[in-house]
Amino acid sequence: MPRVHLLIVCTANVCRSPVVEHLFRRALTSHGLDVDVTSAGTHGGQNVVHRNTVIAAGEIGVDLSQHVSRHLDGDLIENDGADLVVTMTREHLLRVVELVPDAFDRTFTLPELALLSKRHGVDPLTRDVGSWRRAISMGRQRADVIDGGEAYDVEDPYGGPRGAHRRMVKQVDELVSQIVPVLAASVDPPD
Repeated sequence: MPRVHLLIVCTANVCRSPVVEHLFRRALTSHGLDVDVTSAGTHGGQNVVHRNTVIAAGEIGVDLSQHVSRHLDGDLIENDGADLVVTMTREHLLRVVELVPDAFDRTFTLPELALLSKRHGVDPLTRDVGSWRRAISMGRQRADVIDGGEAYDVEDPYGGPRGAHRRMVKQVDELVSQIVPVLAASVDPPD
Protein backbone atom coordinates (compact mmCIF):
# COMPACT_ATOMS: atom_id res chain seq x y z
CA MET A 1 0.00 0.00 0.00
CA PRO A 2 1.51 3.39 -0.98
CA ARG A 3 2.37 5.79 1.83
CA VAL A 4 1.38 9.44 1.47
CA HIS A 5 3.26 11.94 3.63
CA LEU A 6 1.81 15.50 3.71
CA LEU A 7 2.42 18.70 5.67
CA ILE A 8 -0.33 21.35 5.66
CA VAL A 9 0.65 24.98 6.43
CA CYS A 10 -1.23 28.16 7.34
CA THR A 11 -0.52 31.14 9.60
CA ALA A 12 -1.32 30.13 13.19
CA ASN A 13 -2.34 26.49 12.64
CA VAL A 14 -5.66 27.20 14.39
CA CYS A 15 -8.16 27.52 11.50
CA ARG A 16 -7.37 26.45 7.93
CA SER A 17 -4.51 23.95 8.20
CA PRO A 18 -6.04 21.79 10.98
CA VAL A 19 -9.24 21.41 8.92
CA VAL A 20 -7.30 20.54 5.76
CA GLU A 21 -5.06 18.12 7.69
CA HIS A 22 -8.08 16.17 8.92
CA LEU A 23 -9.87 16.30 5.55
CA PHE A 24 -6.83 14.93 3.70
CA ARG A 25 -6.31 12.22 6.33
CA ARG A 26 -9.96 11.14 6.20
CA ALA A 27 -10.22 11.20 2.40
CA LEU A 28 -6.90 9.50 1.63
CA THR A 29 -7.55 6.80 4.24
CA SER A 30 -10.98 6.17 2.73
CA HIS A 31 -9.19 5.50 -0.58
CA GLY A 32 -7.12 2.81 1.16
CA LEU A 33 -3.87 4.75 1.36
CA ASP A 34 -1.46 4.68 4.28
CA VAL A 35 -1.14 8.33 5.28
CA ASP A 36 0.86 10.59 7.53
CA VAL A 37 -0.71 14.06 7.44
CA THR A 38 0.35 16.81 9.85
CA SER A 39 0.04 20.58 10.00
CA ALA A 40 1.87 23.64 11.30
CA GLY A 41 1.70 27.42 11.20
CA THR A 42 4.20 30.05 10.16
CA HIS A 43 3.32 31.80 13.44
CA GLY A 44 1.78 28.85 15.29
CA GLY A 45 2.64 27.21 18.53
CA GLN A 46 0.75 25.59 21.39
CA ASN A 47 -2.67 27.16 20.70
CA VAL A 48 -6.05 25.49 20.36
CA VAL A 49 -8.20 25.73 17.25
CA HIS A 50 -10.41 28.82 16.96
CA ARG A 51 -13.84 28.02 18.45
CA ASN A 52 -15.71 29.05 15.27
CA THR A 53 -13.53 26.71 13.22
CA VAL A 54 -14.17 23.88 15.69
CA ILE A 55 -17.92 24.42 15.25
CA ALA A 56 -17.78 24.75 11.44
CA ALA A 57 -15.55 21.68 11.07
CA GLY A 58 -17.76 19.70 13.43
CA GLU A 59 -20.69 20.35 11.09
CA ILE A 60 -18.96 18.21 8.46
CA GLY A 61 -17.80 15.55 10.90
CA VAL A 62 -14.28 16.82 11.62
CA ASP A 63 -13.34 16.84 15.32
CA LEU A 64 -10.62 19.40 16.05
CA SER A 65 -11.06 19.49 19.82
CA GLN A 66 -7.69 17.82 20.50
CA HIS A 67 -5.60 19.77 17.98
CA VAL A 68 -2.73 21.89 19.35
CA SER A 69 -0.92 24.17 16.93
CA ARG A 70 2.72 23.75 15.98
CA HIS A 71 5.25 26.25 14.71
CA LEU A 72 6.65 25.65 11.22
CA ASP A 73 10.40 25.20 10.91
CA GLY A 74 12.83 23.64 8.48
CA ASP A 75 12.83 20.26 10.24
CA LEU A 76 9.05 19.94 9.87
CA ILE A 77 9.28 20.80 6.18
CA GLU A 78 11.99 18.20 5.65
CA ASN A 79 10.40 15.47 7.75
CA ASP A 80 6.61 16.03 7.85
CA GLY A 81 6.40 17.33 4.29
CA ALA A 82 8.47 14.58 2.74
CA ASP A 83 6.12 14.09 -0.24
CA LEU A 84 4.04 17.23 -0.42
CA VAL A 85 3.70 20.53 1.44
CA VAL A 86 0.29 22.15 0.97
CA THR A 87 -0.06 25.79 1.99
CA MET A 88 -3.14 27.95 2.30
CA THR A 89 -1.64 31.00 0.59
CA ARG A 90 1.20 32.08 -1.66
CA GLU A 91 2.69 33.90 1.35
CA HIS A 92 2.89 30.60 3.24
CA LEU A 93 4.47 28.95 0.20
CA LEU A 94 7.14 31.67 0.15
CA ARG A 95 7.82 31.09 3.86
CA VAL A 96 8.28 27.36 3.28
CA VAL A 97 10.72 28.05 0.45
CA GLU A 98 12.53 30.66 2.55
CA LEU A 99 13.09 28.03 5.26
CA VAL A 100 13.97 25.21 2.82
CA PRO A 101 14.87 26.63 -0.61
CA ASP A 102 14.67 23.34 -2.48
CA ALA A 103 11.12 22.67 -1.21
CA PHE A 104 9.44 24.66 -4.01
CA ASP A 105 9.00 21.63 -6.26
CA ARG A 106 6.95 19.85 -3.60
CA THR A 107 5.10 22.87 -2.19
CA PHE A 108 1.75 24.07 -3.56
CA THR A 109 -1.10 26.22 -2.35
CA LEU A 110 -4.28 24.19 -1.87
CA PRO A 111 -6.17 25.98 -4.70
CA GLU A 112 -3.18 25.60 -7.03
CA LEU A 113 -2.94 21.87 -6.28
CA ALA A 114 -6.65 21.45 -7.01
CA LEU A 115 -6.28 23.30 -10.32
CA LEU A 116 -3.24 21.24 -11.37
CA SER A 117 -4.95 17.99 -10.34
CA LYS A 118 -8.02 18.84 -12.38
CA ARG A 119 -6.00 19.97 -15.38
CA HIS A 120 -3.71 16.92 -15.42
CA GLY A 121 -6.18 14.27 -14.27
CA VAL A 122 -5.27 10.74 -13.24
CA ASP A 123 -1.82 9.79 -14.45
CA PRO A 124 -1.47 6.08 -15.29
CA LEU A 125 2.32 6.45 -15.46
CA THR A 126 2.83 7.49 -11.84
CA ARG A 127 3.17 5.12 -8.91
CA ASP A 128 4.03 7.39 -5.98
CA VAL A 129 3.42 10.94 -4.77
CA GLY A 130 6.78 12.19 -6.05
CA SER A 131 6.23 11.06 -9.62
CA TRP A 132 2.61 12.34 -9.56
CA ARG A 133 3.75 15.69 -8.20
CA ARG A 134 6.37 16.02 -10.94
CA ALA A 135 3.85 15.08 -13.62
CA ILE A 136 1.19 17.60 -12.62
CA SER A 137 3.67 20.44 -12.18
CA MET A 138 5.59 20.05 -15.43
CA GLY A 139 6.61 23.56 -16.52
CA ARG A 140 5.50 25.19 -13.26
CA GLN A 141 7.44 28.37 -12.47
CA ARG A 142 7.75 30.33 -9.22
CA ALA A 143 6.66 33.55 -10.91
CA ASP A 144 3.47 31.90 -12.19
CA VAL A 145 2.56 30.81 -8.66
CA ILE A 146 3.40 34.13 -7.03
CA ASP A 147 1.58 36.07 -9.75
CA GLY A 148 -1.37 33.65 -9.66
CA GLY A 149 -3.44 36.13 -7.68
CA GLU A 150 -5.84 35.59 -4.83
CA ALA A 151 -7.36 32.61 -6.63
CA TYR A 152 -4.32 30.69 -5.32
CA ASP A 153 -5.13 31.59 -1.70
CA VAL A 154 -7.61 30.37 0.92
CA GLU A 155 -8.91 33.36 2.88
CA ASP A 156 -8.17 33.39 6.61
CA PRO A 157 -11.37 33.46 8.69
CA TYR A 158 -9.54 34.24 11.95
CA GLY A 159 -11.28 37.06 13.78
CA GLY A 160 -14.29 36.83 11.49
CA PRO A 161 -17.83 35.72 12.24
CA ARG A 162 -18.85 32.07 12.30
CA GLY A 163 -20.06 32.39 8.69
CA ALA A 164 -16.51 33.14 7.53
CA HIS A 165 -15.31 29.92 9.18
CA ARG A 166 -18.13 27.96 7.52
CA ARG A 167 -17.20 29.40 4.11
CA MET A 168 -13.56 28.44 4.67
CA VAL A 169 -14.48 24.90 5.73
CA LYS A 170 -16.74 24.53 2.68
CA GLN A 171 -14.03 25.85 0.34
CA VAL A 172 -11.24 23.61 1.66
CA ASP A 173 -13.55 20.58 1.74
CA GLU A 174 -14.35 21.13 -1.94
CA LEU A 175 -10.68 21.61 -2.86
CA VAL A 176 -9.53 18.49 -0.99
CA SER A 177 -12.40 16.57 -2.63
CA GLN A 178 -11.07 17.58 -6.06
CA ILE A 179 -7.48 16.56 -5.29
CA VAL A 180 -7.81 13.27 -3.43
CA PRO A 181 -9.46 11.07 -6.10
CA VAL A 182 -6.84 12.14 -8.66
CA LEU A 183 -3.96 11.71 -6.23
CA ALA A 184 -5.22 8.36 -4.90
CA ALA A 185 -5.81 6.92 -8.38
CA SER A 186 -2.41 8.15 -9.57
CA VAL A 187 -0.38 6.69 -6.69
CA ASP A 188 -2.31 3.45 -6.29
CA PRO A 189 -3.69 2.61 -9.73
CA PRO A 190 -5.95 -0.46 -10.00
CA ASP A 191 -4.23 -3.65 -11.17
